[in-house]
Amino acid sequence: MSNRTGALIALVALGLAASAISSAQTRDPRIGHWAEQPGPRYLGDARFRLTFSPHYVPVNQRILEGKCDGATYAWVDGIGTPSGNTLSCRFTGPRTVEYVYTNADKTRWATSTGVETVSEDGNTLAWDAIHRDTNGGVVEELHSRFSRRDDEPARQLAPAATPP
Repeated sequence: MSNRTGALIALVALGLAASAISSAQTRDPRIGHWAEQPGPRYLGDARFRLTFSPHYVPVNQRILEGKCDGATYAWVDGIGTPSGNTLSCRFTGPRTVEYVYTNADKTRWATSTGVETVSEDGNTLAWDAIHRDTNGGVVEELHSRFSRRDDEPARQLAPAATPP
């Protein structure tokens, strides 16, 4: 092997090693403070509108308009086609809401029942849910706690297209 070929191989190896070292030291872009975007959009008369994936094409959006009055409301896509999923919620106290969500595809779970409670001081939101299969068996239990973040300004939501 000539000196020139050996030097070229050494330079390539050094470049690859430097690249591997620098990529290993690259900061994980997921690390940091993340705040969920504002949730429901309130429409008046106790109605709310939830829109998931608002920037997706309409057929891939998920929209629900309803009230927490115990009635069952259907999720639709951005063009108004029902997905088969439903949500029912009701207030059981001044700071507590119970809900039942049905999942149409039932591949992982069929229903989710849960309770959301805001602490008396208004600074903590507790969310507890149980996902069940079609036979009523528990698939998973979820328990989350959220702290109020008033240090971040609320973002204005763009008006969502009304399904036909």
